[in-house]
Amino acid sequence: MAEVVVDCKDVGNFVPDDQLADIVFPRYEKQWNTLIDERIYITGKARETGHHSFRLHPPLPFENELLPNKRLEKAELLLEDQIYGPESIAVNQKTGMVYTGLKTGLICEIDLDKKMKILRAVRLTSLEGCDGSYHSMTRCGRPLGMRLHPLTGELYVLDAYLGLFSINWETEKVRQYFAGGAAITNDDSAIPTRYLNDFDFLPDGNLVISESSTKFDDRDFIYDLLEHRPNGRILAYNPETEELKVLKGDLYFPNGIEAIRGKVFIAEMGKARILRFSPSSGNLSVFVDNLPGYPDNIRRARDGSLWVPIAATRSEADNWLAARPSLRSLMTKLLSPQMVHIVAEWMANKYGLVLKVDSETGKIIESLHDPSGRVSDVSTAIEDGQGNLLMGSDANYYLARLKL
Repeated sequence: MAEVVVDCKDVGNFVPDDQLADIVFPRYEKQWNTLIDERIYITGKARETGHHSFRLHPPLPFENELLPNKRLEKAELLLEDQIYGPESIAVNQKTGMVYTGLKTGLICEIDLDKKMKILRAVRLTSLEGCDGSYHSMTRCGRPLGMRLHPLTGELYVLDAYLGLFSINWETEKVRQYFAGGAAITNDDSAIPTRYLNDFDFLPDGNLVISESSTKFDDRDFIYDLLEHRPNGRILAYNPETEELKVLKGDLYFPNGIEAIRGKVFIAEMGKARILRFSPSSGNLSVFVDNLPGYPDNIRRARDGSLWVPIAATRSEADNWLAARPSLRSLMTKLLSPQMVHIVAEWMANKYGLVLKVDSETGKIIESLHDPSGRVSDVSTAIEDGQGNLLMGSDANYYLARLKL
């Protein structure tokens, strides 16, 4: 197998200790300075979108196990204003180290127990000017899904733009398995990869990967959700043969992935539901339907159930906008991509929610709420092995930690 190995010290990918402070991003100043620097006005380049009227079924009511509470409000905010968009989290329970990827393209090793600080950071490119802005993201990358390899312990990272990598933190070497825009090996007519998102390891050593969209990339994810068409798919990658195959297509923004006992659970964000997929048989079924929000990175709990973070709860405005394709089309044609994001954030509920789901029955067995919105936009919820739940977000400037 052709191997691509980079010594990060040679190319400067590992950030020197004295420069770690440069990755601090003041919350409000950074957002508004970015808007000014990029000269974002009302109009922008239109995106080719095909809008149609649709309607999601009513969400499960907030009762029984979904009865609102304030448990999530008790979460502790960590590294506040020192990190930007820690979307996915991996935890080394042997060393206590926590890993996450930021919107700036950085992948960080963090000590949350003793030093409460970022110890090391690495980039997957040697480019400069990687500030997490709309225009820098395609060049600098956006690390999303990450896992520790079950055998080697190396950190595997799936970057939305740059492809699949592994990082050996002891040797400070990075290996690239395939790049963004990789060709599908089992179908010459298939669209190359466009928007890689999450992954998990299968028992045979292969990786199962969610590709949220073949039409839009990560920075324009809102366009895919507004269009509401099955542009997503599930891929399989064999590290030994370097084969990248399509397992299942025609999905509505597949996001988080978790493999348990030969089954793959998929957060189909565009449909507000969780799917269950069998790679061996190809069977796909709805596991949990009509969720009260849009699920993100599913992760296995210590007891074998599933933690399902809700990136945004559903509102009446969702179906109101869904029933008006002309309005959605007008938004995407007249507004710049950044303004579309701002409008979407303005319409979204600031309500924090994380669900715990039985991995056998699909029954919701527990829910954590933050009606105040202090801890919201949760994209990942993962146990740290010390009785805590760590939570990340694509949009926030902190990690959250809740004692279970």
